[in-house]
Amino acid sequence: MGDAEQVSPEDNAEFAAAHANPYVEEALSLIRKVSAYVSEHDAEAMRRDLEQRIRDHPGASIAIGFAVGVLLGKLIQR
Repeated sequence: MGDAEQVSPEDNAEFAAAHANPYVEEALSLIRKVSAYVSEHDAEAMRRDLEQRIRDHPGASIAIGFAVGVLLGKLIQR
């Protein structure tokens, strides 16, 4: 047998937290941006922004709509 080092669960948790941190920070940043946008805009302004994005990116909008439809279909099917 070699000189393998034992790894404790605490070490694994620290390792996971250290590597997940950039993703957590990115997710928190996105949540903050969405929260600020929603608090600063009314429903009509958000609808206009969404319509403009759909007009600017029709292919991506269709793909996203399709994916959402598939996911909702799977959820409803259960």
